[in-house]
Amino acid sequence: MAAGAVRIRGLKELQRDFRKMSKDLAKEVREELKTAGEPVAERAQELALSEIRNMPRSPDWAGMRVRATARSVYVVPQRRRRGGSGRSNLADLMMDRAMDPALDQRQDEVVEALDKMLGRMAGENGF
Repeated sequence: MAAGAVRIRGLKELQRDFRKMSKDLAKEVREELKTAGEPVAERAQELALSEIRNMPRSPDWAGMRVRATARSVYVVPQRRRRGGSGRSNLADLMMDRAMDPALDQRQDEVVEALDKMLGRMAGENGF
């Protein structure tokens, strides 16, 4: 398991079953998963700005986005440089000083949001 990961056992199967029921329902699950990851992205951006030297001089590089797939929800930087980076250690700094600590600090919020989402969807769809 990745460092600082929130593991949802059976997520892939759950999403597969939702897709069988309705494409709209599967899309709703993906959007809810992204929403659950937003507190981590927001905190990672705050930490990047405060914990990485010179990041406040170029705050666009601190921006984060949330992505969701059938297997995972993850936070990644919004921007990336093509053709190599002028700051080769930036990825490691972002992970060590912003992204992993943000997940550690917001893990309980993510778990609570996912629990509420699954409970609500189960009730709405007669599970």
